[in-house]
Amino acid sequence: MHEPDVSTPGTNYPQPQFPSQPPPPPPGKGMIKVSGIILIVFGSIALLLLLMLLPFLGELMDELGSGYAISLFFGFLGAGCTLAFGIIGVRNAGNAAKAQSIITMGIILIVLHAIDLFAATIVGEVDASTVVGKIIGLTLPILYIVGGNMNKKGLKL
Repeated sequence: MHEPDVSTPGTNYPQPQFPSQPPPPPPGKGMIKVSGIILIVFGSIALLLLLMLLPFLGELMDELGSGYAISLFFGFLGAGCTLAFGIIGVRNAGNAAKAQSIITMGIILIVLHAIDLFAATIVGEVDASTVVGKIIGLTLPILYIVGGNMNKKGLKL
């Protein structure tokens, strides 16, 4: 074989350093980002609708009782958490190190949905559409948790 001639200058150039490629995105990034965007939309709409009820809170409590105020409180809490967790999810969808916090936020959203359904039961507002709505509402936190688990597993690989 022919070896390079090191006696003549300029024949043995150092190899250029190429920038390293960024690591691939975590596997659950898309799922978290999409569900986070939908959570932002639904949380914003829910907060807006609940804020429109505030001027009528006194009349509603007189007519429907104090159980309605408890249901409204958990509605505000759920809508605020939905909006905040959606924003946090979109910001941290590609950060696998935040996977556990995303999973925790998904669990909190599921618990808030369960409490909201329980509060609606106390007030007497439970019908088939409420149950179906809550079941559909649970799909986003479940997707959030699944995406967080995918990111967590991707971090271990």
